[in-house]
Amino acid sequence: MIKFIIAGRRKREDTQERYFYEWGIMHVALMVTTPSVMQTFRRYVQHFSISGIDDDRLLHPLSPMAWDNMADHWLDSLEQMATAVRASDYVARMQPHVFGDREFVLQLMEGEVLHEASGFRCGGVKLIHFLKRDSRLSSAGFNARWRGSHAAAVLAASVGPARLRRYVQNRALEFDRSFFRGSIFEHGEVNDYDGVEEFWFDTVDDLSRLRHDPAILGAVRNSEAGLVDAGRSFSMVTTERVIYDYTRGADSSPQPAILNPASLEAAIFRQGLSDWNLAPVAGGRHAG
Repeated sequence: MIKFIIAGRRKREDTQERYFYEWGIMHVALMVTTPSVMQTFRRYVQHFSISGIDDDRLLHPLSPMAWDNMADHWLDSLEQMATAVRASDYVARMQPHVFGDREFVLQLMEGEVLHEASGFRCGGVKLIHFLKRDSRLSSAGFNARWRGSHAAAVLAASVGPARLRRYVQNRALEFDRSFFRGSIFEHGEVNDYDGVEEFWFDTVDDLSRLRHDPAILGAVRNSEAGLVDAGRSFSMVTTERVIYDYTRGADSSPQPAILNPASLEAAIFRQGLSDWNLAPVAGGRHAG
């Protein structure tokens, strides 16, 4: 399964409240009623940045870009991704809804769950690290050490004391950097980060233990030495909202209505995407 991860932010003149409303309500409504989106993205999760978090709670500072949100899309292949963002219904319905800034962090990645507590459920507080590798390491060298000794050090130090509920590593995929040319994402930074790691906690106080517990901090700092370029890495602290998930077998979300030909959503879509406000006249032509 491939992950398409996007960090974004609001237009500079907008409030975060307005941005979250447009992204959390209007954008979601467009996604779940656009056939190509629902045929392609198997899972879609929104992350809303938590206000009031300062760097002294974090292993890596917040980004100076002040990212407001992160989106996590799952799909089966890169080819599906290319098809989806250029599909006629996607272009007609999704692209005109430009509610955020043109700056993005874009990552195409493969993820691996390295720890999950018994009875784990999504949601709650998440710490997300966007990591740049040490310049002395190759991508392969970074991935091997990050997946091996670093993951072991993080889990040994934090599962109990920090009440870590889940830990996931996402490794960057190799692909043609012109992939997003001509799409709404063409101005974003593409796979500038070598790894994205995700930590799930119940509370912000639990998250803060990674920084404030000397044993945890020492273990993670020692493990990152020579592995991570701390000066070019950053954190996000978010709440997690799963919009839908079709990857869980019998526990998956219900079928999206737009893919059911008998649904109201499909009937509305079949009417077309324009001229909704023009009254028809005799002969099937629109007035005016």
